[in-house]
Amino acid sequence: MMREFLETYNQAISLDDTSYNKYFPQGKGRSDSLLFDGQVVCEFKEVQNIQIPNKVEKLSKKENISEQNLKRDLYNSIGNALSKANKQIQDTKIALNLPDALGLIILENQIASDLSVLSLIDASNRKMMFPEGLIHTDCVLCLDFVNTFSGADGKPVRPAQAVSRDTVSAAKLSNLLSQLIKEFCEYSETPLFEDWVIEKGDQDWFTDVGGQYKSYAAKVDYKSPDVKEEDNWIQLVTQFLNRWWWVIPLPFICYDWFTR
Repeated sequence: MMREFLETYNQAISLDDTSYNKYFPQGKGRSDSLLFDGQVVCEFKEVQNIQIPNKVEKLSKKENISEQNLKRDLYNSIGNALSKANKQIQDTKIALNLPDALGLIILENQIASDLSVLSLIDASNRKMMFPEGLIHTDCVLCLDFVNTFSGADGKPVRPAQAVSRDTVSAAKLSNLLSQLIKEFCEYSETPLFEDWVIEKGDQDWFTDVGGQYKSYAAKVDYKSPDVKEEDNWIQLVTQFLNRWWWVIPLPFICYDWFTR
């Protein structure tokens, strides 16, 4: 959904246009688009074609595997996509002489049932935690339009989250993201509810005693404001944490929010 929106968004300039070929010699990475008059270099990545059941079954056979190593192996494909996107942003800034442009990765999950937006948030957090992790990226916007969570009243919602460091550039990008998301929701006729606060997220991959994959389960606990309007809850996109950006002043404290 987000890719289609960006293709028609009046604040986006596609870098796939042939007029930009001269700036990108063979072997140099190229991001998807420039946003907001070149203030933002944006790369869009879809998470798909990851055989989660096979990965879980393989990992379940390892003895005494730590949570850190389990997540590292399970998120390997997502981490590779993030690294590639970060390099494309770096190359694009150099090629177009935009050293002060903000770097944005939009990560959208396309895997139903076996993965969720929590997995993208967790993988992005872990990638940013490393000293050299995503150093050319200010925010990773994590989206999932194929899976839903239950709201406080049992109705389905689709959480979305931007992951960032606690920096001035990330704060600036968060304001631009607020505009982008509001216009996306208008474009897709999707209600947007602000001021929802995430408290905790949990996810589990289950196998039987023989190590055969059975299922995936994820849960989000949050506080929500009183909503009196009647809306199409099937289409809800829920906004979490301070206008779509997640401040992580002490990254290592936050990673156990998405455990097991």
